[in-house]
Amino acid sequence: MIKEGKYTVETFTKERNITRQSAINLLSKLKKSGLVTVSGGGKQKRIYTITKVPQKQTNGLYDILNKYSPEKLVPKFKHIVKGKYTIENALIDSILIGDKRTLDAATHLFRHISSWKRLFDLAKKHKVEKKLYDLYFIARKTTKVKKMPKRYLNNDKYKRSRTAL
Repeated sequence: MIKEGKYTVETFTKERNITRQSAINLLSKLKKSGLVTVSGGGKQKRIYTITKVPQKQTNGLYDILNKYSPEKLVPKFKHIVKGKYTIENALIDSILIGDKRTLDAATHLFRHISSWKRLFDLAKKHKVEKKLYDLYFIARKTTKVKKMPKRYLNNDKYKRSRTAL
């Protein structure tokens, strides 16, 4: 039975009393089954964290926010997404959460939007268009942001949102 904990390949070989190649193969099989997560690599030593319960890799909101924002957030919950999760989805989800720190981190996502149409379709679906406009104008004041296409700026909700600021 394998004990839980953090190992390098060398410490794992000593504990199991097996060769280095056998240890790498065993760790690889455990990784495929979800019992091992790997960190490090490159110039650093790889550290294998072994657990008894399979761990799912998170790929949701907080991963995207921490990747693109200088303000790093500690996840409030594990956000696991099946399928494609884009920056546009992360922006809408952060608006729906509505937390101050999450919204501050989300302002940096406007720099990386690839599809304004997808963003506004999601905003209409979740009925958060006005909040999206408000967040966009706050982001324009605080950070360098891509300019919103004119077809979205000529919207009636935009005009009401501009007067509110």
